[in-house]
Amino acid sequence: MVMKVIDLTLGISSNIKVFSGSPQPSFIKWSKFDVHGYDSEVMFMSTHTGTHMDAPSHFISGTATIDKIDVNRFVCNNALLLKIEKESNQTISRNDIISCEKDGDWEKIKENDTIVFFTGWESQIGKDNYISDNPGLSTDAAKYLVEKKVNAVAIDGPSIDTGIDNSFKVHKILLSNDILIIENLCNLEKFDSRRFTLIITPLKLIGISGSPVRAIGIQ
Repeated sequence: MVMKVIDLTLGISSNIKVFSGSPQPSFIKWSKFDVHGYDSEVMFMSTHTGTHMDAPSHFISGTATIDKIDVNRFVCNNALLLKIEKESNQTISRNDIISCEKDGDWEKIKENDTIVFFTGWESQIGKDNYISDNPGLSTDAAKYLVEKKVNAVAIDGPSIDTGIDNSFKVHKILLSNDILIIENLCNLEKFDSRRFTLIITPLKLIGISGSPVRAIGIQ
């Protein structure tokens, strides 16, 4: 069997789509090879830019920051891909998830699984409403995943909440139960099976609420 390694990460550039009120990334030339003998840059951007992870402290005061999360949680040997396609501001419900689970034990949600949602919204990334009108989870879906005691929840859109939900209810449900959130995944359509290994590598930023990640899927 040939191992397939898939990059699930959006490239970050100065024109990547960001949340309203967040800064566009800026990369400033700091040194030049022909002057200093080496190249380097300074970057300025939100810690929640592109493909990124939310630590519990992003919405829940006094909880774990990104540097305090056990690194074992970043190697998800038991990621489960659920393809539930949704359109603008539609929600993934508890019943959607249950209907998507297969009868075999291998494809039912188990404790410590990392659940990865393919909604198809990545195809809208070039459109103006990519950030403002994305689909997301319903509160009953989030509570179902809490009941299942999953490790993390990931999605192929900019937010786990729908674009119109300014109260971020799903973020608060998941993060208050120490369930990590990964947003803005891409290339999920390249998987042939529903179970795979997901590796997510946030920077160890001390006392910070999140970090861009390099997300890698191994099948």
